[in-house]
Amino acid sequence: MVEFSQNVQVSEIDTDAPVAVDAHHNHQTDVSSSSEDSASEAESNLAANFDDDETSIELMHSRLRSLDPLGLARFTRLEYLGLRQNLIVDLAPLSCLTRLKELDLYDNRIKRVHGLETMTQLTSLDLSFNKIRRIENIDSLVMLSEVFFVSNKIQTIENLSRLTQLRSLELGANRIRRIQGLDALASLEELYLGKNKIAKLENLEKLTRLRILSIQSNRITKMEGLEQLANLRELYLSHNGIETIEGLENNAGLVVLDVTSNRIAELGGIRHLDALEDLWASGNRLASFENIEQECGAVGALRTVYFEFNPVQRAQPANYRRKLMMMLPQVTQIDAAPCR
Repeated sequence: MVEFSQNVQVSEIDTDAPVAVDAHHNHQTDVSSSSEDSASEAESNLAANFDDDETSIELMHSRLRSLDPLGLARFTRLEYLGLRQNLIVDLAPLSCLTRLKELDLYDNRIKRVHGLETMTQLTSLDLSFNKIRRIENIDSLVMLSEVFFVSNKIQTIENLSRLTQLRSLELGANRIRRIQGLDALASLEELYLGKNKIAKLENLEKLTRLRILSIQSNRITKMEGLEQLANLRELYLSHNGIETIEGLENNAGLVVLDVTSNRIAELGGIRHLDALEDLWASGNRLASFENIEQECGAVGALRTVYFEFNPVQRAQPANYRRKLMMMLPQVTQIDAAPCR
């Protein structure tokens, strides 16, 4: 062990210390700079094997941090660019791709949508699984037919009014509390709003072409606001707080109705659904076989029913399937198993 005498001055100890610290710092800086250069060179090499006239490029899971080294400007004919599962933050280098039709940026580190304004031919945009807080700077992309913003941090549906060609909009797993900002989307056929914080079905009346509405895992307690959706074919309302099936008088074309895991104690409001093929009602409070027969028996198109995890199944597990098969002879599948 080295011991310092009592009379050693502080200045004597400090004399060489800064040199050692600076040397260490310089070494770290050199290593960091070298690493960045290597990363940039590796990113440049990712695009090196593609010809200038490529129409489709896929660079999935390539640990891309920056798009600058790719030199995207040379791909003047590019129509599809797949950049899934990377580490991209800045989208500005994409602005040169004016002929792009499909852009996939699923699972990156994007916090803000920008740099896409020049992509006026874009028809498909996927920005799912990022860190985006606002829908913005896409109003010039009027050719878009499908947009995916799944699993971001979006709170408000906004800035979509110019996207009149939009047919599919996915906003699941965000922080949205209200359905709004959709009135201009007259061509919309599919709307996915699952896993948000929405408490009311509202502002849907302008979406007269809507065929699929998915609003699972929200805070809905009442089925309402669906009167103008005469073209609706699939309605997914599982994992909400609904107590009564209602408000479907004008939705006679429904093929799939999902009310799994709600608080429904009695079936109702479905006898007139002549096209209904799938009824999913597991995990509710249904206790009467007679009620099920009365509501479902006359629905001739019905082929698949899910009633497991209801009192009717728990009370008579041995006879449950047999009784349903006798009551509903048109059904070919009960829960996950086909009828035999």
